[in-house]
Amino acid sequence: MKRIRVEGLADHVDELVAAAPAQRVLLTKNGKPFAIVSDATSYDEEDIGYMTDPKFWEMIAKRRQQRGGIPLETIEKRLEAAEARQSKKKRSRK
Repeated sequence: MKRIRVEGLADHVDELVAAAPAQRVLLTKNGKPFAIVSDATSYDEEDIGYMTDPKFWEMIAKRRQQRGGIPLETIEKRLEAAEARQSKKKRSRK
């Protein structure tokens, strides 16, 4: 992770912009972590709003408690089974 001091940020903006798409950049203030800058080109402003809104994540947590959910292991097994079926179909077409 690249580090840039906030105190000298004005002199390193080009470096920050160049680094952000490839890696997170840790901004430090007085030698301590201050902020993290990362690439956001795959998000729109609405996505970023949701990702940073604690109320949104509280709502998600409540919904998961109310409605339950599907364990990751179950999803992975379903995906593996679907991939196996597709692979079998492709082989049978040949």
